[in-house]
Amino acid sequence: MKTLFAGSIVALVTPLRNNIVDLKALEKLINWQIESGTDGIVVCGSTGEGLLLTEVERQEIISAAVSIANKRTKIIAGCSACSPTHALKLVNQAEALHADGVLVVAPYYVKPTPAGIKDYFNYIAANSNIPIIIYNNPSRCAVNMSVETIVELFQNERICALKDSDTNLAKATLIRSIVSKNINLLSGDDSTLAGYLAHGGDGAISVVANIVPQLVKKMMLSWTNGDIKTVQDINEKIVLFANLLFEEPNPIIVKYALFKKGFIANELRPPLTPATKESATKIEAMLNDLIKP
Repeated sequence: MKTLFAGSIVALVTPLRNNIVDLKALEKLINWQIESGTDGIVVCGSTGEGLLLTEVERQEIISAAVSIANKRTKIIAGCSACSPTHALKLVNQAEALHADGVLVVAPYYVKPTPAGIKDYFNYIAANSNIPIIIYNNPSRCAVNMSVETIVELFQNERICALKDSDTNLAKATLIRSIVSKNINLLSGDDSTLAGYLAHGGDGAISVVANIVPQLVKKMMLSWTNGDIKTVQDINEKIVLFANLLFEEPNPIIVKYALFKKGFIANELRPPLTPATKESATKIEAMLNDLIKP
Protein backbone atom coordinates (compact mmCIF):
# COMPACT_ATOMS: atom_id res chain seq x y z
CA MET A 1 0.00 0.00 0.00
CA LYS A 2 1.43 3.35 -1.05
CA THR A 3 -0.45 6.34 0.33
CA LEU A 4 1.22 9.70 0.70
CA PHE A 5 0.34 12.17 3.42
CA ALA A 6 2.78 15.00 2.95
CA GLY A 7 3.08 18.75 2.67
CA SER A 8 0.83 21.22 4.46
CA ILE A 9 -1.95 19.41 6.33
CA VAL A 10 -4.19 21.44 8.62
CA ALA A 11 -5.51 20.22 11.97
CA LEU A 12 -8.87 21.88 11.43
CA VAL A 13 -11.05 23.37 14.15
CA THR A 14 -14.68 22.30 14.55
CA PRO A 15 -16.93 25.36 14.17
CA LEU A 16 -19.76 25.44 16.70
CA ARG A 17 -22.79 27.69 17.03
CA ASN A 18 -25.17 27.33 19.95
CA ASN A 19 -23.37 24.08 20.83
CA ILE A 20 -24.22 22.58 17.43
CA VAL A 21 -21.72 21.84 14.64
CA ASP A 22 -21.88 24.74 12.18
CA LEU A 23 -21.76 22.93 8.84
CA LYS A 24 -22.00 26.16 6.85
CA ALA A 25 -18.88 27.49 8.56
CA LEU A 26 -17.17 24.12 8.12
CA GLU A 27 -17.78 24.30 4.37
CA LYS A 28 -16.35 27.82 4.26
CA LEU A 29 -13.24 26.73 6.16
CA ILE A 30 -12.63 23.65 4.01
CA ASN A 31 -13.04 25.54 0.74
CA TRP A 32 -10.67 28.26 1.96
CA GLN A 33 -8.08 25.67 2.94
CA ILE A 34 -8.32 23.98 -0.47
CA GLU A 35 -8.09 27.31 -2.29
CA SER A 36 -4.99 28.08 -0.21
CA GLY A 37 -3.25 24.93 -1.47
CA THR A 38 -3.60 22.80 1.66
CA ASP A 39 -2.60 19.19 0.96
CA GLY A 40 -4.81 17.55 3.57
CA ILE A 41 -7.36 18.30 6.27
CA VAL A 42 -7.64 16.56 9.63
CA VAL A 43 -11.11 16.74 11.15
CA CYS A 44 -12.15 15.60 14.63
CA GLY A 45 -8.58 15.77 15.90
CA SER A 46 -7.26 17.51 19.01
CA THR A 47 -7.66 20.95 17.45
CA GLY A 48 -11.10 19.87 16.26
CA GLU A 49 -12.15 19.08 19.86
CA GLY A 50 -12.55 15.48 18.71
CA LEU A 51 -12.77 13.97 22.20
CA LEU A 52 -15.67 16.31 23.02
CA LEU A 53 -17.76 15.32 20.00
CA THR A 54 -20.52 12.72 19.96
CA GLU A 55 -20.45 9.80 17.56
CA VAL A 56 -23.31 11.40 15.61
CA GLU A 57 -21.41 14.70 15.37
CA ARG A 58 -18.30 12.90 14.17
CA GLN A 59 -20.30 11.19 11.46
CA GLU A 60 -21.79 14.52 10.42
CA ILE A 61 -18.40 16.25 10.27
CA ILE A 62 -16.50 13.49 8.44
CA SER A 63 -19.31 12.96 5.94
CA ALA A 64 -19.58 16.68 5.25
CA ALA A 65 -15.80 17.11 4.91
CA VAL A 66 -15.51 14.25 2.41
CA SER A 67 -18.40 15.65 0.37
CA ILE A 68 -17.14 19.25 0.42
CA ALA A 69 -13.57 18.28 -0.47
CA ASN A 70 -14.82 16.06 -3.30
CA LYS A 71 -11.34 14.58 -3.82
CA ARG A 72 -9.72 18.03 -4.11
CA THR A 73 -7.65 17.30 -1.01
CA LYS A 74 -7.28 14.41 1.43
CA ILE A 75 -9.62 14.16 4.41
CA ILE A 76 -8.13 12.52 7.49
CA ALA A 77 -10.27 11.70 10.51
CA GLY A 78 -8.90 11.91 14.03
CA CYS A 79 -9.81 8.65 15.76
CA SER A 80 -8.41 8.87 19.25
CA ALA A 81 -9.59 6.80 22.19
CA CYS A 82 -8.08 5.18 25.24
CA SER A 83 -9.19 1.62 24.50
CA PRO A 84 -8.36 -0.20 21.26
CA THR A 85 -11.97 -1.35 20.76
CA HIS A 86 -13.27 2.21 21.01
CA ALA A 87 -10.55 3.52 18.70
CA LEU A 88 -11.35 0.78 16.18
CA LYS A 89 -15.02 1.75 16.24
CA LEU A 90 -14.06 5.31 15.32
CA VAL A 91 -11.67 4.09 12.62
CA ASN A 92 -14.33 1.84 11.10
CA GLN A 93 -16.77 4.76 11.09
CA ALA A 94 -14.27 6.96 9.24
CA GLU A 95 -13.57 4.17 6.76
CA ALA A 96 -17.29 3.69 6.08
CA LEU A 97 -17.60 7.43 5.43
CA HIS A 98 -14.78 7.25 2.83
CA ALA A 99 -12.15 9.28 4.64
CA ASP A 100 -8.71 9.05 2.99
CA GLY A 101 -6.97 8.13 6.22
CA VAL A 102 -7.17 8.16 10.00
CA LEU A 103 -4.99 9.79 12.64
CA VAL A 104 -4.77 7.66 15.79
CA VAL A 105 -2.94 8.91 18.88
CA ALA A 106 -1.10 6.61 21.26
CA PRO A 107 -3.42 5.49 24.10
CA TYR A 108 -3.44 8.21 26.72
CA TYR A 109 -3.75 8.43 30.51
CA VAL A 110 -3.24 4.71 31.16
CA LYS A 111 0.49 4.92 30.34
CA PRO A 112 0.91 1.65 28.38
CA THR A 113 4.26 -0.05 27.88
CA PRO A 114 5.87 -0.10 24.41
CA ALA A 115 4.45 -3.60 23.96
CA GLY A 116 0.99 -2.30 24.83
CA ILE A 117 1.32 0.56 22.35
CA LYS A 118 2.31 -1.82 19.58
CA ASP A 119 -0.57 -4.16 20.39
CA TYR A 120 -2.96 -1.20 20.33
CA PHE A 121 -2.01 -0.01 16.85
CA ASN A 122 -1.59 -3.48 15.37
CA TYR A 123 -5.06 -4.46 16.59
CA ILE A 124 -6.58 -1.43 14.85
CA ALA A 125 -4.60 -2.09 11.67
CA ALA A 126 -5.60 -5.79 11.63
CA ASN A 127 -9.28 -4.93 11.81
CA SER A 128 -9.51 -2.08 9.32
CA ASN A 129 -8.61 -1.31 5.71
CA ILE A 130 -7.81 2.39 5.81
CA PRO A 131 -4.36 4.05 5.88
CA ILE A 132 -3.29 4.84 9.43
CA ILE A 133 -1.20 7.76 10.64
CA ILE A 134 0.12 6.98 14.10
CA TYR A 135 0.36 9.98 16.40
CA ASN A 136 2.97 10.52 19.08
CA ASN A 137 1.91 13.33 21.43
CA PRO A 138 3.76 12.95 24.74
CA SER A 139 2.47 16.17 26.29
CA ARG A 140 -1.15 15.01 26.04
CA CYS A 141 -0.77 11.24 26.31
CA ALA A 142 1.81 10.86 29.10
CA VAL A 143 3.66 8.33 26.91
CA ASN A 144 6.39 9.02 24.38
CA MET A 145 6.81 6.49 21.59
CA SER A 146 10.45 5.58 21.09
CA VAL A 147 12.25 5.27 17.77
CA GLU A 148 12.28 1.49 18.27
CA THR A 149 8.50 1.33 18.84
CA ILE A 150 7.77 3.52 15.82
CA VAL A 151 10.10 1.53 13.57
CA GLU A 152 8.45 -1.74 14.60
CA LEU A 153 5.00 -0.30 13.93
CA PHE A 154 6.07 0.72 10.44
CA GLN A 155 6.52 -2.97 9.66
CA ASN A 156 2.72 -3.09 9.53
CA GLU A 157 1.67 -2.38 5.96
CA ARG A 158 -1.46 -0.53 7.06
CA ILE A 159 0.57 2.05 9.03
CA CYS A 160 1.94 4.54 6.52
CA ALA A 161 2.79 7.74 8.37
CA LEU A 162 3.75 9.29 11.69
CA LYS A 163 2.69 12.58 13.21
CA ASP A 164 5.20 13.41 15.92
CA SER A 165 4.82 16.21 18.47
CA ASP A 166 8.02 15.24 20.26
CA THR A 167 10.51 18.10 20.00
CA ASN A 168 13.43 15.64 19.72
CA LEU A 169 13.94 16.23 16.01
CA ALA A 170 16.68 13.63 15.71
CA LYS A 171 13.97 10.95 15.88
CA ALA A 172 12.94 11.75 12.32
CA THR A 173 16.46 11.17 11.03
CA LEU A 174 16.84 7.95 13.01
CA ILE A 175 13.49 6.58 11.82
CA ARG A 176 14.25 7.48 8.21
CA SER A 177 17.66 5.78 8.42
CA ILE A 178 16.11 2.48 9.52
CA VAL A 179 12.74 2.17 7.79
CA SER A 180 13.04 1.07 4.18
CA LYS A 181 9.40 1.18 3.11
CA ASN A 182 7.66 4.27 1.77
CA ILE A 183 6.50 6.25 4.82
CA ASN A 184 5.67 9.84 5.63
CA LEU A 185 7.00 11.70 8.65
CA LEU A 186 4.90 14.69 9.71
CA SER A 187 5.69 17.35 12.27
CA GLY A 188 3.08 17.85 14.97
CA ASP A 189 4.79 20.91 16.40
CA ASP A 190 4.65 24.15 14.42
CA SER A 191 7.44 25.73 16.45
CA THR A 192 9.99 23.16 15.28
CA LEU A 193 8.62 22.55 11.77
CA ALA A 194 11.61 23.94 9.87
CA GLY A 195 13.98 21.78 11.88
CA TYR A 196 11.78 18.73 11.36
CA LEU A 197 11.93 19.20 7.59
CA ALA A 198 15.72 19.43 7.83
CA HIS A 199 15.76 16.12 9.70
CA GLY A 200 13.90 14.32 6.91
CA GLY A 201 10.30 15.27 7.54
CA ASP A 202 7.74 15.30 4.72
CA GLY A 203 5.43 17.99 6.06
CA ALA A 204 3.24 18.90 8.98
CA ILE A 205 -0.17 18.52 10.53
CA SER A 206 -0.34 22.15 11.53
CA VAL A 207 -2.43 24.22 13.92
CA VAL A 208 -1.04 27.50 12.57
CA ALA A 209 -2.33 26.53 9.12
CA ASN A 210 -5.84 27.24 10.41
CA ILE A 211 -4.94 30.94 10.33
CA VAL A 212 -2.29 31.26 7.61
CA PRO A 213 -2.66 28.24 5.29
CA GLN A 214 -0.99 30.02 2.39
CA LEU A 215 2.06 30.73 4.53
CA VAL A 216 2.50 27.13 5.68
CA LYS A 217 2.02 25.89 2.12
CA LYS A 218 4.59 28.42 0.84
CA MET A 219 7.05 27.20 3.46
CA MET A 220 6.67 23.62 2.20
CA LEU A 221 7.16 24.65 -1.42
CA SER A 222 10.15 26.81 -0.53
CA TRP A 223 11.77 23.90 1.29
CA THR A 224 11.19 21.61 -1.69
CA ASN A 225 12.67 24.22 -4.02
CA GLY A 226 15.72 24.77 -1.80
CA ASP A 227 14.81 28.38 -1.01
CA ILE A 228 16.17 28.34 2.53
CA LYS A 229 15.98 32.12 3.01
CA THR A 230 12.22 32.09 2.42
CA VAL A 231 11.85 29.10 4.73
CA GLN A 232 13.67 31.02 7.47
CA ASP A 233 11.57 34.14 6.95
CA ILE A 234 8.29 32.21 7.08
CA ASN A 235 9.48 30.10 9.98
CA GLU A 236 9.94 33.23 12.10
CA LYS A 237 6.27 34.13 11.60
CA ILE A 238 5.07 30.58 12.21
CA VAL A 239 7.02 30.30 15.46
CA LEU A 240 5.59 33.58 16.72
CA PHE A 241 2.08 32.42 15.91
CA ALA A 242 2.62 29.00 17.46
CA ASN A 243 4.03 30.37 20.69
CA LEU A 244 0.97 32.58 21.12
CA LEU A 245 -1.60 29.97 20.06
CA PHE A 246 -0.41 27.58 22.75
CA GLU A 247 -0.36 30.10 25.61
CA GLU A 248 -3.81 28.66 26.34
CA PRO A 249 -4.98 25.09 25.67
CA ASN A 250 -5.49 24.41 21.99
CA PRO A 251 -7.82 25.35 20.21
CA ILE A 252 -8.90 28.27 22.42
CA ILE A 253 -6.80 31.00 20.78
CA VAL A 254 -6.91 29.65 17.22
CA LYS A 255 -10.72 29.67 17.39
CA TYR A 256 -10.66 33.28 18.53
CA ALA A 257 -8.37 34.15 15.61
CA LEU A 258 -10.74 32.52 13.12
CA PHE A 259 -13.63 34.35 14.77
CA LYS A 260 -11.82 37.65 14.22
CA LYS A 261 -11.22 36.66 10.60
CA GLY A 262 -14.96 36.14 10.18
CA PHE A 263 -14.99 32.37 9.65
CA ILE A 264 -16.61 31.01 12.81
CA ALA A 265 -18.34 31.90 16.06
CA ASN A 266 -16.09 32.23 19.09
CA GLU A 267 -17.48 29.09 20.70
CA LEU A 268 -15.86 26.04 22.26
CA ARG A 269 -17.23 22.84 23.74
CA PRO A 270 -17.06 22.77 27.57
CA PRO A 271 -14.91 22.36 29.59
CA LEU A 272 -12.90 24.56 27.20
CA THR A 273 -13.42 28.27 27.77
CA PRO A 274 -13.00 31.33 25.50
CA ALA A 275 -9.70 33.15 25.14
CA THR A 276 -8.76 35.57 27.88
CA LYS A 277 -8.79 39.29 27.14
CA GLU A 278 -4.97 39.30 27.23
CA SER A 279 -4.69 36.51 24.64
CA ALA A 280 -7.36 38.11 22.47
CA THR A 281 -5.46 41.40 22.40
CA LYS A 282 -2.19 39.65 21.49
CA ILE A 283 -3.67 37.60 18.62
CA GLU A 284 -5.49 40.63 17.22
CA ALA A 285 -2.20 42.53 17.09
CA MET A 286 -0.47 39.61 15.42
CA LEU A 287 -3.20 39.21 12.84
CA ASN A 288 -2.78 42.87 11.94
CA ASP A 289 1.02 42.82 11.83
CA LEU A 290 2.17 39.44 10.58
CA ILE A 291 -0.27 38.00 8.07
CA LYS A 292 1.56 38.73 4.86
CA PRO A 293 1.88 36.09 2.12
